[in-house]
Amino acid sequence: MFEWVIILFLGTGLLYGLQSRRLQRRNISSPMMMVITGALIALPLGIWHEAPLAPFADRIHFATGFSEMTLAIILFLDSAVLDYRKEKPAIRLANRLLLIGLPLTIGVTWAFIIGLHPSIGILPALILALIASPTDAALGRPVLENKSVPDPIRQGINIESGLNDGLVLPIFTAVVLLEADLVGEGSNNWLTEAIIEISVGAGVGLLAGYVIGQIVNHAVTTNTILDRFERLLGVLSALFIFFLSEKLGGNGFVAAFAGGLALNIFSEKVRETIESFGEAESELLTMLTFFIFGLVVIPAVYQLWTWEMLIFSIVSLAILRPLCVWICMIGSPYSLAEKLYVGWFGPRGIASVIYLLIMITMIDPKGYESLIAAAVMIVAISVTAHGLSAAPLSNMLVRHLAKKGARS
Repeated sequence: MFEWVIILFLGTGLLYGLQSRRLQRRNISSPMMMVITGALIALPLGIWHEAPLAPFADRIHFATGFSEMTLAIILFLDSAVLDYRKEKPAIRLANRLLLIGLPLTIGVTWAFIIGLHPSIGILPALILALIASPTDAALGRPVLENKSVPDPIRQGINIESGLNDGLVLPIFTAVVLLEADLVGEGSNNWLTEAIIEISVGAGVGLLAGYVIGQIVNHAVTTNTILDRFERLLGVLSALFIFFLSEKLGGNGFVAAFAGGLALNIFSEKVRETIESFGEAESELLTMLTFFIFGLVVIPAVYQLWTWEMLIFSIVSLAILRPLCVWICMIGSPYSLAEKLYVGWFGPRGIASVIYLLIMITMIDPKGYESLIAAAVMIVAISVTAHGLSAAPLSNMLVRHLAKKGARS
């Protein structure tokens, strides 16, 4: 049966790829397609009929393994390909979103969760806020691909989504370790453990990333590397740094993110090759993660969904994030329409799913059913809402700016 599940996943990916241009014109994204496919395949397997959280019992490590590699590659590539010299307007926007908007979103979401459901607890509420705050621009791919949308906005959203999961991760790790310690599942030295994991991860990542970057620069200068191997550099480097850090007792995700920042490859051609081929390879793993999300994660928690969780998801996506973005963009040269556009396109996707899976492997999910179910619901709604709205709202913004420019 497992082989048939893999065959159906690969067949769906192949079908979507062959019809991707047509499907995206109909506002059907690859994450939407994979979640739906996974959910449909779960029906004959009986996963939908299992008790709440039961599907996690035998499948969580399988799901987490692929997902962890996906996040490591994404973290590395997002930080490695950023060019501060060429994207200054976008960097200024991303700085506002990351340094003001992100902490504000986490804090406001945390307070809203506690107000909506006081019994959840302060730390679990913070964990949920941290899971629900990082964004995933891949869920709104037409936003990034529509060249008529002002470049600073497109690239600012892309940079924000590329860096915010790496910035949130150390805080998330520390908070989960603290919660594990408080419920008796940790090592009673959560702070020391968190500091060691994060610092070792950052140190390994920075050192390994710098060394790999220098080796690549030397190989390019001396012309010792074949073009086809340039395509593998990003993925190989990301996974090498991730697993090396984990082996040395560090946090592999922090290492991957730091390694990308330290890479510093001089050749523009190699950078573009790493970005283009790395995106294609990480797209496959992303599709697998969303397939698992539909196959295992949603069936494991849907029976636990409540109206409170629906309210939280809608308010978080449609009110809290846009409000915090509007606040952080006060004084910027962008119009209200552009601010609302940036505020809406903060999809919750791959990082939220993987943070959730990581938490489940660190803490017994029993007792955290509401947290897990709420996190799954907000991702499920975001996959659908942002996938369907990306192209139409991008076109609306372009028309609005064109009319505004014509009037002026």
